[in-house]
Amino acid sequence: MEHCTIYSHHLAFDKVVALVKKHLPKAKVEIEDAGIQKSLVATLKGGLLSKSKSLKINYRERENPSYTLEQPECGLTQNLVGMVNFIQSIPAEDTELRGKFLYKVMSANSELPFMAEPEIGKTFEPLLREITETLDAFIFTPPSKFFNQSAEQHFVDKNFDLLLDTNGRSIARDIEVKVDAKYYNQEEPKDYTEEQLVRKAKSEAYLADHAIKVNPNLPCTPSSEEVMLRTDKEIVDRAYALMITAVKGEGIEQAHLEKAVEAKNIDSLSPREQHIYQAESLTDQERAYSVWRYESLNTLLWAMGIVDELSFPKEVCDAKEVVRILFQPARAEFEQRVQLRSKVDILDELDKVYRMNWACVDARMKGETPSGNMNPSIVYERHYALNWLTNYQSQAWDEVQTNT
Repeated sequence: MEHCTIYSHHLAFDKVVALVKKHLPKAKVEIEDAGIQKSLVATLKGGLLSKSKSLKINYRERENPSYTLEQPECGLTQNLVGMVNFIQSIPAEDTELRGKFLYKVMSANSELPFMAEPEIGKTFEPLLREITETLDAFIFTPPSKFFNQSAEQHFVDKNFDLLLDTNGRSIARDIEVKVDAKYYNQEEPKDYTEEQLVRKAKSEAYLADHAIKVNPNLPCTPSSEEVMLRTDKEIVDRAYALMITAVKGEGIEQAHLEKAVEAKNIDSLSPREQHIYQAESLTDQERAYSVWRYESLNTLLWAMGIVDELSFPKEVCDAKEVVRILFQPARAEFEQRVQLRSKVDILDELDKVYRMNWACVDARMKGETPSGNMNPSIVYERHYALNWLTNYQSQAWDEVQTNT
């Protein structure tokens, strides 16, 4: 079997059915319709000298079609959010193309796994090409006999040119992003509290003062009445887990780490952190992931009232000092020092960093330097930690999203 997955801005299962019947007029076509999820199976019987061939196309669409991923309310939207994060993590050769492609991904509204048996070949290629052309789609695929521009998983455009593979290679030089006008200007809720509106205005003023690009159309962040912060124990556990992860990334010997884990009673590593902790050696990507967690840790130390302030996100925090603060005292002594800041203070910082992160993402997508001379990795880590702290979408540490 050869397979790939088609993604499109359009909701057009009926068009796909029509194209299947056009290209495979002799096939037996069976359709199942379950609302936003549908499927199609087309079967071509073989003859004396040929084998049967079949094509299955599954289909699902977003519950609320849009051109953004602000509300990951359904499985497809959550999948697209994960895809955006995956693409952002790839060290692309053509960052401008990747930026445009990210907009294409965020505007996708339907997903169509395309599964051909025994292969795509001459039988199904014309159909696949017309589907992707008609739907102005892009494809995510493993390497195969048909999709052979990369030996890795990769994305191709509607012309089947390589957009991006997991090594960052591209062949395509541009990609067009078209958005249906009906998905623009959707009404946003207007019942924000005075607290939320004041916070938004204060954050935008701060960004303007620091020459950071402001997007006045971004929504308010949650109010203090809506948010339930993590407990002191959860935050302390998370801080110790981040410390172990960060120092592992710096190459601290495993024997020293194991002593620290035992001495500090550290038992709340996330699945990804557990993998890193137990690994005999780390990849460059795992090492970078681990070391950047100093910034998340520093953010939590600020929230716990132990670090006085979070400086402008330009220079990285003092990693040695961060480790000293957490490692030097006994765990019981450290826990007694924790005085969690108020919800208002934490939400003020979250609102500000949320808008900073939008400016960083916007710059990255356009291949520009972030305004205000911010370090986007610091901003990202702060946003990540504060989203976790405020229970954003009730996500566990490894699944936290930093949607902008």
